[in-house]
Amino acid sequence: MNSPTPTRREAESPWARSLALTFRFLFLLVYVLGFVWAVSNIRMIATDSRAVVLRFGTVNREHGPGLLLALPEPFEKVLQLPSADRQNEFPIRALQGAYGVIEPNPRLNIGMFLTGDMSAVRLNATLFFQISDARAYVLSQRHVEPALNRLFFASAVKVCGSRDLDTILVARPELETSDGVGRIGRERLRAQLAEEINRRLDDLTQQGASLGITINRVDLVPSIPTEAETAFSSVLVAIQTAETHVAEARTNAEQTAQRANQEKDRVVTEAQAQAAERKTLAESRTTAILALSKNTQGLSGRALENQVYAERIGPLLHKAARVQTVGDDGSRVVLPGAGSP
Repeated sequence: MNSPTPTRREAESPWARSLALTFRFLFLLVYVLGFVWAVSNIRMIATDSRAVVLRFGTVNREHGPGLLLALPEPFEKVLQLPSADRQNEFPIRALQGAYGVIEPNPRLNIGMFLTGDMSAVRLNATLFFQISDARAYVLSQRHVEPALNRLFFASAVKVCGSRDLDTILVARPELETSDGVGRIGRERLRAQLAEEINRRLDDLTQQGASLGITINRVDLVPSIPTEAETAFSSVLVAIQTAETHVAEARTNAEQTAQRANQEKDRVVTEAQAQAAERKTLAESRTTAILALSKNTQGLSGRALENQVYAERIGPLLHKAARVQTVGDDGSRVVLPGAGSP
């Protein structure tokens, strides 16, 4: 029995028209979604980035900055990576949570490293790397972070073990030498650590397990354990106090030496002046006698002796309290002595 054909009135009913519009909208939506899916992997790569295209999970090609045309997923997958000259920061998070206290359990001392002179130093580090091989980096991307952690710890143990504490950080300023060996060693520490990590990365590349990265710089903040900070601070304070006292003693000694030199110069100057004055006075007093002894032309003989006598007797007699003369010519003088009444 044949099914009845719907009449024109039934075909134009509201339910039929609504159903037809619904199907048309669904078909349009499917077309739009299909178009969006088809162009989903067409994108613009920025100038500071690059893209690696995976086709069915295998690296197919590498694309630089610009418009990238790729098949939609799951046929092709696009991974955007930083450009080759871009620095990428990788902090060693295991060190950021470490405390400066040495724990009895060695497993808790993850941030402590032993130096060559059997001292303990705590490190806080951040690595900066570049992606040198995008294909190798994509294939080993899941292993980059744990591998960098292991490589850093292994390299830090070796580098710290080959150095003493003062070539890692300024812990004992009193041991600094004039040739700056400690300062040069501290400047080389970060470079040596980066070289050691890159050497281990090269070993992985030769073994066929390349990470595709190169370490450019290591930012390192070394510090001493908390227990030792007090001791080092006490020693530093004692050294600074001793240096202050030495400087004050040197200043006082210099001032004393300057005062002594000034006093010496004054005494010498006064002695020289007094000597010159006495010499002049002596010369003036002995001029006549010297002339007499040398038979100076002019007055001579008895006349010169009388003149000298006349010049000298007056001041002497003035010093006496009483003078008595005996004889008509006054040739004898009587002066009172200690036994006079």
